[in-house]
Amino acid sequence: MKSVFIEHRRKRSIMMGAMTESTLTTTPSDSATETVAPGGGMVLVARIYYLILACIGTASFLLSCYLSITAIGNGGALNGLVFTLSYFTIWSNIFVTIVTWTLVANPRRDGNVFRWLRLTSLVMITITGLVYALVLAKDAHPTGLGVYTNLGFHYIAPWASVLGFLLFGPRPRFTMNLIPKMLVIPVLWLTYTLIHGAFMTTPPPLAPETVLGQAQHWYPYPFINVNDPAPLLPGVSLEGYAGVGVNIVVIVILGLLFGLMFVGLDRVLSGRRQPTPL
Repeated sequence: MKSVFIEHRRKRSIMMGAMTESTLTTTPSDSATETVAPGGGMVLVARIYYLILACIGTASFLLSCYLSITAIGNGGALNGLVFTLSYFTIWSNIFVTIVTWTLVANPRRDGNVFRWLRLTSLVMITITGLVYALVLAKDAHPTGLGVYTNLGFHYIAPWASVLGFLLFGPRPRFTMNLIPKMLVIPVLWLTYTLIHGAFMTTPPPLAPETVLGQAQHWYPYPFINVNDPAPLLPGVSLEGYAGVGVNIVVIVILGLLFGLMFVGLDRVLSGRRQPTPL
């Protein structure tokens, strides 16, 4: 009996050791979902691509902060920085750059937070690129070093991010339940913007939609400017919060459509595979 008991304990120890080794050698990204792309040699290519994009995004953000802090007549370094950080463009570029750096570390990354941030940042940066090109670019006249931040924020980051998603993924990663969740960060930005605009502040000279040198209710974009909202829907011109509300509905619908588009592309480019529920 003693020998049988010893043999049983030995086999149990071997099994536990094998399970422990398996757990330690399996990363969450490997066990969560069968990753269709990137694979093989494309992992290295994806890492290099994302590294270049992450460096451009980081450099654009740091240069923009430097310009806002050091600009003449900005009401102080902190005031200038607050106004720079009030733009949806900056928020979208911050989140897409954070996600891109995580992909530099692991181009096959997975996880609940990653999936949410990946879809959210893709939708935000796509809207940034489109709204700038279709609505804002005609009135934008960047000068000096602002030319380079404008290039990085509005041209390189949006379309290079979408291209990176199409070429490298990682996929499959997106599910339909992410669609409403991706609105969290944009809603936070809208809430902050409307609250910030309700207070009298003095914008830096380079901030658009300003009366130079005067305290005012300031909003970073004409279509969310409660003082005189520029309509996004032709023929629908309302004043104050009503006009802003209509524009917000248009932008939210646009965001939902882009979210659905990215989920669909993720599914199609994965050969109809779905990510494993986490």
